[in-house]
Amino acid sequence: MEYMALLIFFGLMLAIAFVFVFVNTLLGPKSSEALQDYPYECGVPLYDKSAQSTFHQGYYLLGLLLLLFDIEAAFLFPWAVVYRYLGIFGFIEIFLFLLILTYGLLYAWRRGALNWQFEEESL
Repeated sequence: MEYMALLIFFGLMLAIAFVFVFVNTLLGPKSSEALQDYPYECGVPLYDKSAQSTFHQGYYLLGLLLLLFDIEAAFLFPWAVVYRYLGIFGFIEIFLFLLILTYGLLYAWRRGALNWQFEEESL
């Protein structure tokens, strides 16, 4: 009996989802466009349907750097919440963490990882 509210919630959730899908099929556009199932990136259609094209390695490196600094931000928020309980040890720990990440950022910057002037690749 204690799981009845949970079962009602899931049933209601599924019912709402089916209603939305049904209303979409009734009220949605009926005409099919030629490029409807065509893959696109950021709203710009591709020139060919092949998804096996190469990208400059700088884009991958930039993505990894973005991921690294997002993880850094995700680590700083809980640290800021418990900062007063950590004391000087917590301050030194986060200082060393930020020092290492700053060194990594400077290294990537010096190596040209943040440079957006990539050479054009021939397809």
